[in-house]
Amino acid sequence: MHDDTSDRREREAAARIASLIDDAEVEAEIDGMAAELTAIYRERIPVYDLIARDEIERNTRAVLEMVLRQVRSDSPQINTVELTELARLWSTQQIPLELVAHSIQVGARTLAKVMRERATARGIGPEVIDGLQDIMWDWATSYSAVINTVLQEDAVSLAARRSTFLRRLVAGEFAASALPARLAEHGLRPDVHYSVACADHDDPRFGSDVRAAVRLRCAARDIPVVDAVVDSHYLALLPHIPDDLVVDALIAIGPAEFPANAGTSYRRARHTLDIAARFGRTGIVELADLGALPLLAIDTDTADHLADVHLAPLRARGVAGTEIIDTVTAFLRNNCRVDETATALFLHRNTVRNRVSRFTDITGLDLDRTDDLVLTWWLLGRQ
Repeated sequence: MHDDTSDRREREAAARIASLIDDAEVEAEIDGMAAELTAIYRERIPVYDLIARDEIERNTRAVLEMVLRQVRSDSPQINTVELTELARLWSTQQIPLELVAHSIQVGARTLAKVMRERATARGIGPEVIDGLQDIMWDWATSYSAVINTVLQEDAVSLAARRSTFLRRLVAGEFAASALPARLAEHGLRPDVHYSVACADHDDPRFGSDVRAAVRLRCAARDIPVVDAVVDSHYLALLPHIPDDLVVDALIAIGPAEFPANAGTSYRRARHTLDIAARFGRTGIVELADLGALPLLAIDTDTADHLADVHLAPLRARGVAGTEIIDTVTAFLRNNCRVDETATALFLHRNTVRNRVSRFTDITGLDLDRTDDLVLTWWLLGRQ
């Protein structure tokens, strides 16, 4: 917060700036700056080449005029209302606001150069000149902050629109006649296969770095990733999935489909995510990567009935029954190897053998028989 002395010094600096550029030559200089910046943008920034030159030059000049009016106002106070409204207009015209912010900085530097030359010619000391440049830079920084605020507004609005779009796309709510235009709005191509990626957005491992990696690595040439958060899940349409993509979070992938069939890919991805999350899997996972685990997700009523038939007698034995269940679960996880199970549970190998034998006696499930082994794996895996 400025004190009275700081405010007075800023007002004095602003007055000096106004005294340096109050002549008619500035108007011509502003025209030249706007034309020069427009040429630079159209040469170096591909998207600007798609916008009419007159429109770019007119908007660039508008920014420079605002800076000039601020300079001539003889006041250090920043009035950002006009720029905010102008930035919102540019946004609706699809003009990249990041480049507008850059033009403000370039324009401020150019004006500062003009002032420095004039101040030197009039014999104004270097300390005063430094003060003039500082206040000019403060103004430019404040204007850039306005642009960034509008950018954030746009980002929130775009995220909401894209979330609604993806929700409706995977639900199959778009009519075939309307779909091409909707796809074009979000940079999707109807003739390209996309795999739907799905992740738990609330997973602490799913951070901005993971999202950035997906956007960067899964884009194809001239075909970006389109993503959004939909009902607490991260959804992305991926045109490409590199074999060497490694992430710490769990991301489930559906089969590649045209956008019109994105719902099919999404349902497979969600099913894969639910199963993989239940068993603690991480990384990029497709349904085929889960082996027999998807079998554990079917027919809950039947599974509950079989669990009651086979496992209820063990559960009725309290701690002893729980120890047998835990030992057999570890036995299956270690591919029915007694020594590895004993090491994992810090038990004697004979204890493992005895508990596996007791499991067969109590449940009637013989782990030496394939059918009983698979059923046991299924029942214990579910719980």
